[in-house]
Amino acid sequence: MIRKYSLVIEGEGGSFSAYVPELPTIVVTGRSVEELTERAAVAIRTYFESVRPEFPPGSIVREIEVELPA
Repeated sequence: MIRKYSLVIEGEGGSFSAYVPELPTIVVTGRSVEELTERAAVAIRTYFESVRPEFPPGSIVREIEVELPA
């Protein structure tokens, strides 16, 4: 499954930090935007591996979209 997340990047000159607004616990630092992107991808994968719930046998998991007010 592929999901897209926003990566908000701050900094300049070889010193950057970034966070993922959709997952407030994800904060990364690095020396380049490419390094930030790679580190964020690893952090997101690790996050979902650690919070993966155990569902009872026979359960169905379905993704839904919910429209929220702006």
